[in-house]
Amino acid sequence: MAEIDPKRAKKLGELIQTAREHSDHTPAECAHILGISLAEYEQAEAGEYPVSLPQLEALAIFFKVTMGYFWGSDSLPQDPVIDYEDMITLRNRVIGVLLNQLRLRAHRSRKEAAEHLGVSEAVIEAYEMGDTAVPYLHLEKLARYLDGSLSLFMEDTHGPLARHETRQHLLKQFDRMTPEMRTFITNPVNVSYMETARKLSQMDVRRLRQIAEDLLEITF
Repeated sequence: MAEIDPKRAKKLGELIQTAREHSDHTPAECAHILGISLAEYEQAEAGEYPVSLPQLEALAIFFKVTMGYFWGSDSLPQDPVIDYEDMITLRNRVIGVLLNQLRLRAHRSRKEAAEHLGVSEAVIEAYEMGDTAVPYLHLEKLARYLDGSLSLFMEDTHGPLARHETRQHLLKQFDRMTPEMRTFITNPVNVSYMETARKLSQMDVRRLRQIAEDLLEITF
């Protein structure tokens, strides 16, 4: 039996360990999904266990990395660094301003809003100043009372939550596609075709009809 290159085995083990730590999984979890003992998995990270291709494929899915990562051609996915404390503080202030604007447009006083919630007027003032976080159920009740929509208070299209929501939506759409369509979309060669399709989707019917007629004239 041919010997395994110890240098390459050690490097592969280090890559597996780094990906595991990056994805915040324990060695025990990894051993479980691979169907091996904890000791064997720890040997894999040390470069002393003969990891198979199917096992690497399973780890790639579990760690959410590409197979190219194990070949050394791809890097680990980097999520944006978010200061959650600052984000929540800022969002409380933005929601407070929006709540104040909605109340004024509805021609309701703080006293009326407070009575509707069954809280003191000082609480409503603290909500609107962003000094106190508005409980979700209070915000929902106030939005209905002030003839507004809860969507008014949702984060705009540029913040961390919006980017997260967009990513989750795209992943769902991608999962619904046929294997052929996934291959087409992920091939860099096809970027120009997709850009053309995007531009065509923004044209009105008359312009699209003209383009189709021009193509027919060229063809025939």
